Amino acid sequence: MNIGLQLRTVRKSHHLLQKDLADQAGLDRSYVSKLERGLADPTLSTLTKIAGAYELSVSHLLSYGSVENYSMDIDAAIDALKTLKYNMVKVEINIKPL
Repeated sequence: MNIGLQLRTVRKSHHLLQKDLADQAGLDRSYVSKLERGLADPTLSTLTKIAGAYELSVSHLLSYGSVENYSMDIDAAIDALKTLKYNMVKVEINIKPL
């Protein structure tokens, strides 16, 4: 995983400039630029600040936009959807005949 590219992807999807993110996360804009270009490695503290600016957990920040596929029965799927609904996760359901 390219963390810098991931950070840039999340920032752009939130329609923020580097300056805006830096202000919200309490970081320097040039440091945000270095992170996104892979010239600096973020600490856990830095990732926490950035995730907080987006109101995401660090794990959601790092997996933002990724696609995961799961196969489960309909009752389990309904329970999972109820949980995901409260976590603001985009869900796509494909139903295939047996």
